[in-house]
Amino acid sequence: MVIGGGPAGATAARVLSRAGVDTLLVERDFSFVKPCGGGIPSTAFQELEIPDDSVVKCVNAIRVVSPKGETLNIKLSGGSIVIVARGDFDHVLRREAANSGARLLEAEFSCFEDIGKTVTARLALHDPEDAGGRKSLREKMNSAEKKVSQRFVSVEADYVIAADGANSKVRSALKIGAPHSILTLSEKIKGEDADVCEFWFGSSHAPRCYSWVFPQKSGVSAGTGAFEPVSIRTLWQQFLARRGLRTDSSARGYRIPIWEGNLYNSGRILFAGDAAAQAMPFTFEGIYYSMKSGEMAAMAIVGGKVGDYRRMWEKRFLKRFTLMKRLWVYFLRSDYRAEKIVQVHRRPEVQSASMALWLRKDPRKGSLLSYIHIFRRFLK
Repeated sequence: MVIGGGPAGATAARVLSRAGVDTLLVERDFSFVKPCGGGIPSTAFQELEIPDDSVVKCVNAIRVVSPKGETLNIKLSGGSIVIVARGDFDHVLRREAANSGARLLEAEFSCFEDIGKTVTARLALHDPEDAGGRKSLREKMNSAEKKVSQRFVSVEADYVIAADGANSKVRSALKIGAPHSILTLSEKIKGEDADVCEFWFGSSHAPRCYSWVFPQKSGVSAGTGAFEPVSIRTLWQQFLARRGLRTDSSARGYRIPIWEGNLYNSGRILFAGDAAAQAMPFTFEGIYYSMKSGEMAAMAIVGGKVGDYRRMWEKRFLKRFTLMKRLWVYFLRSDYRAEKIVQVHRRPEVQSASMALWLRKDPRKGSLLSYIHIFRRFLK
């Protein structure tokens, strides 16, 4: 059973189903659209065999702006950043899982009834009579009282993959604390235009984080991040003023977990994507790594060795995540250090190494070593 129908969960369900494993994919709300810039490296589509149904734009350059306003435009080589409509993208991934044989169920994980040689989960089903939201609150309450025994179902599974996001209810049920996270505020803004992915640094609007503007099919997606929730609205307004953006104040918040590398599984329950806090430090890229973690978790189950999940993930990503966390701590500690981001990336060899590692996701050891060599003096 897979709990969560986003990129991690849908990818896991597809891999399991293709291997002949009877798979149930449980998603709380198939209509939910996560606030997200929707940027994915183009190479991921071939690597993970993803249809391009949800692609709205391909971006071939990025722009980095320092706290003082120094700007660097970098043309991408060997790939591009693909912008997807996040709701459509998640739907495509779930469709691929269903086409591979997975069963999809719109329901919410409630609790675990038993964890032993198998795992039994209690799921809260949606009321099929209220699919259109037509009942009044009183009718819903009466319905819940009368049909409480019919609204829940127990499902037994050999394994569970928890891919239910940064606010994972599975983590809570197992009394595993929520990961530390960054709060972001973002908005789809019509009437604005951009042809590159922009990354803006500065403590006035994104302390220890960055703000962004990504092209969309119509308009742009803009956002900023913060560690202190009480300040996020002020930071958001300050970024809008700096970038010269006008909005209708419909920004939405969501959390990006901070990677610690300490959660892969608890017995027969495996964690993937944001539920495992597997967003890349510094860049906070999540979609690609969520899909890869879902793939690896599923492969470990197929192979019958849950411990292989951690081994696979660490072999591929541990050194990269560790390096990026150290660079994040160094460069975004202050505006003075953040200024160096633009300076360093003016060097052609730095751009080349970045393209290999972060855009093309080159898995070879040499691409990582070249990146480490470039930034060694900052990490002493």
